[in-house]
Amino acid sequence: MSSYSYTYLKEYLPVRYSATLNQKSDRQIVYDFKDGYCGLSVKKVFVDRIREIRQCFNGSNWRICFIPASTHTKTVARYMSFAEFLQRETGIPCNISTIEPIHDEVAGHLGGKKANPAENFRIQSRDVSNMNIILIDDVITRGNTFVRTADKLVANGANQVVGLFLAKTINPDWVSCSA
Repeated sequence: MSSYSYTYLKEYLPVRYSATLNQKSDRQIVYDFKDGYCGLSVKKVFVDRIREIRQCFNGSNWRICFIPASTHTKTVARYMSFAEFLQRETGIPCNISTIEPIHDEVAGHLGGKKANPAENFRIQSRDVSNMNIILIDDVITRGNTFVRTADKLVANGANQVVGLFLAKTINPDWVSCSA
């Protein structure tokens, strides 16, 4: 697997764990985002982080892309107005159709995760060729969808891919082992 850089704005604690009020608030922000609502304060943090990414990584010719939701309808609800806001505020082209699902699927949390979810994605090569991509999604857990999608973007001509996520899943049960 390739290695890509990514950043995130919040931590997401799954509902199977008891949460503090702040963690519950962050959960709700994630749920709202998935349903297509992103408050202005969160949008502004995304804009600030996008500006930081542009400063930290070499290159010009940036484009913002989105990892699609499980269905076209959910993708439009989640990202359409958000993409318009990001493009207006950053000046970076955004198009929710740059990466499209070939067919609608059952959400991963309901139907199980696929080995390579990007197999279902169609990339508009003309949008990504010779571009530096900021790839946005709601939550990163293991990073499989991100890495596979980034690989596919690079295979379609992207120069580099940097991930930007609303939240990263945390797992309090995970214990690090060192040799």
